[in-house]
Amino acid sequence: MVNGRALGVERNGVFDDANTDSIPGGRLWPEAALTWNAMRADFTAAGGKPTHFRPGGPRSSARTAGQQRELFAAQPPPAAVPGTSNHGWGIAVDVPFSDAQAWIMRNGGRYGWSHDEGLRVGERWHMRYVGASKLALRKLTRDPLAGYTKAERRWLHEYDRLIRTNGDAKRRHVLRVVMTAQRKRIWKVSQPPAAGGDGKGWTRLRKRRYASLLARTH
Repeated sequence: MVNGRALGVERNGVFDDANTDSIPGGRLWPEAALTWNAMRADFTAAGGKPTHFRPGGPRSSARTAGQQRELFAAQPPPAAVPGTSNHGWGIAVDVPFSDAQAWIMRNGGRYGWSHDEGLRVGERWHMRYVGASKLALRKLTRDPLAGYTKAERRWLHEYDRLIRTNGDAKRRHVLRVVMTAQRKRIWKVSQPPAAGGDGKGWTRLRKRRYASLLARTH
């Protein structure tokens, strides 16, 4: 349970597309994935590298029972006993980059993420989802693409679906090209004339649109 809410992953280390959602580089329990992806978007909007805000590898977010056994055999404690790991519940991520680690330590509480467990076992990289507030979840479950252009919404939905299913690589490349061109247009619109831009400035919506496109094209 997280804040009284059932996880949906009934057995530690046993999960699938029905009870977890994708994040760049891994999977998490859907509520944890929702808040993680929101954190990543805000980290990117604040100037962070989107490629740094991710799990360290295929065993660094949701972790199967078999992966837990392999890791425990190769690396005894502080690795959790197989069947007890928060990775097995889809609510933990091991983050390899120090800039993303530091950002989560400063800001993660707003999204329901904590370094408490990592601190306790001496793992700077280990973050776990402890539950976002109801207000934060209500905000995040609103349409995250509200205000985006129709084309942007279509590109983002299609690209995310192709990433999730490891679909058509050529189509993904095409989408990255058009999304890169669009984020460059947003950048130009937002820059002052002295920098060669249109001088319209960075509104909150422009920052969100730019961050969403950058996260998929960087």
